[in-house]
Amino acid sequence: MSLRDAEVRRVVAIGGGHGLSRVLAACRRLRVSPTAVVTVADDGGSSGRLRRDLGIIALGDLRMALLALARHDALAEALAHRFERGHLRGHALGNLLLVALAEAAQGDVLAALTRAEELLDCDGAVLPSTTVPVHIAAQVSGTRLSGQATITASRGRLESIWLEPRDPPACAAAVSAVRSADTVVLGPGSLFTSVIVNLLVPDVRRAVRETDALLVHVANVQAPPGETSQLALRDQVELLQSTLGRRSLDAVIVHDGPRPPGPGMPLRALAELPGAPRVVTADLLQRDALGQVTAAHDAERLAAALERAMSVTPAGSSATTS
Repeated sequence: MSLRDAEVRRVVAIGGGHGLSRVLAACRRLRVSPTAVVTVADDGGSSGRLRRDLGIIALGDLRMALLALARHDALAEALAHRFERGHLRGHALGNLLLVALAEAAQGDVLAALTRAEELLDCDGAVLPSTTVPVHIAAQVSGTRLSGQATITASRGRLESIWLEPRDPPACAAAVSAVRSADTVVLGPGSLFTSVIVNLLVPDVRRAVRETDALLVHVANVQAPPGETSQLALRDQVELLQSTLGRRSLDAVIVHDGPRPPGPGMPLRALAELPGAPRVVTADLLQRDALGQVTAAHDAERLAAALERAMSVTPAGSSATTS
């Protein structure tokens, strides 16, 4: 884990899935000490099976964050393996390791994560937003849906979202990390089920509202079909700010370049609005081996954009930098 001193900026990245992994990969290219605060509400795939079998929190997004921060490349590659046959089919080896480490620690998931960070020689820390099992529920086009996988797959208009139980206790270490951070990064990723879901944990939301840190949102490169397909970037930013209440975003990082592949709608830069956050625009798309753009954030390009965003004066600005 990185040494934290006065010269190293403390960055807390809040989210889940591939989006959070991209931010963590970008942070490793900067002089920062990163901490991931991760959603544990996933109920699909390997995480969902382990939740149903063992009654534990979802481990998949925690695993992805650990691997994004790992300096032990060979072990990280092994733990990314997903079984294709037999009773283990669909399980990720890293999820099974976290289960084993938790059981060795008498069910202490935080101890398991610390041990995993040591084994992987992680360049940062990984924490859950809550340490108790939670499920996502939502009202979608007038219908109540339950479960992250079901909500993500729905194609209706998402009208409201909440956790069950509604007031889960926050991970105390995650709250402490947010309160002491220099920068807090929200996203990218599924706006509701990867980002806002963490802010539905009351003490995490309160910590983000009250921290003195610069508050930065990394927007998706496009709005994928599903929960945000009908929302423009301005709508997504307003949703985040309404979730946070009186605390405003200081900066939003937006892709400005080639259209990404896939069925989603591109998200354009915000128009200038009174009190709007500063907008940092850049070509953020990753290229494949043939030089073709993908739909993923490139870690190097995102690192440069984050560096620029972290120079923003807190409390918001309507200017756009490019």
